[in-house]
Amino acid sequence: MATRTTNSTRAKRKPAPSVPGPAPAAERDSDLLRRIYEVMVLTRAVEDRMVAMYKGGDLLGSLYTGHWHEAISVGAASALRPDDYLAPIHRDLGAHLWRGMEPWQVMASFMGKATSPTGGRDGTLHYGRLDLNIYNLPSHIPANFPVSIGMAFAAKYRGEDRVALAFCGDGSTSRADFHESLTIASVQKLPSIFFIENNQFAYSTPLRLQSASADFASKAVAYGMPGVRVDGTDPLAVHDATAEAVARARAGEGPSLIEGVTMRMHGHAEHDPADYVPQEMYDEWSKKDPVQLFENTLLEAGVIDEDTVKKVREDARQQAIAARRKALADPMPEPSRIEEGVYAD
Repeated sequence: MATRTTNSTRAKRKPAPSVPGPAPAAERDSDLLRRIYEVMVLTRAVEDRMVAMYKGGDLLGSLYTGHWHEAISVGAASALRPDDYLAPIHRDLGAHLWRGMEPWQVMASFMGKATSPTGGRDGTLHYGRLDLNIYNLPSHIPANFPVSIGMAFAAKYRGEDRVALAFCGDGSTSRADFHESLTIASVQKLPSIFFIENNQFAYSTPLRLQSASADFASKAVAYGMPGVRVDGTDPLAVHDATAEAVARARAGEGPSLIEGVTMRMHGHAEHDPADYVPQEMYDEWSKKDPVQLFENTLLEAGVIDEDTVKKVREDARQQAIAARRKALADPMPEPSRIEEGVYAD
């Protein structure tokens, strides 16, 4: 169930008026639902394989995963057209896979291979695919927000019917580039969608020490744009909220802010044991696995059956295995090519 928010404080917050929840799965496009499910399962399989690769020493640096974020990254990306702009963060592997990025390319990026989207110039998560309208993640988040409003401004300036969707975490909302981007997008009525992945912690800082607001979506009113808070473990709620924001943007009505509430079930990165997270939080959120919940929803609606589940999960596992095999076999970059792509002709 999604709830619209109003300007308030913790002490004086008025109850947010409710909006209808997502339509039942049985009333939706079954092909779209199966595709969302397949990409969510693949996202989990690839990241599970990469966690094993990290522990086994296959990766050059650290690893940042998005366990429990699959509903957000896939659900939001599924509401866009291929020609729309995406500015994802390190929890959004599902958005990359939805757009068509190959799992082996992601692994190759973390291994610094010549075949990675950066040509081996980065050994972590700063990858993108310009041909897929996915733009490289810049640090520190939300440094991708100013990039996304630039893309949105370009689309508006050229008269193109395109929108720009950018993601950030809850901690990122305290940075200046978050506020600057929302202000500019609102004043210029840019076709922008800003998605906050509220995963309860900004690295080790809990939400209660990050913001005095009861939620993040309620802040949208200060920027003159609508804000909506949705269940970040439900890809249908995420899809619907994003689709509504996309429709507003395409109609020239300006930007929107979406907050998806979920949990970061691993540390900030795999080197982080996350021992600052209370065990009861892990126990509570372990029951809200978005992949399992969506699978149950589709089974109950008759969109998939148990045979489909087995096939999808095994196909995803095999894709992850094959991706690791290819990425390991790919060459490292040649030192002589270090200046390629650095200087303009």
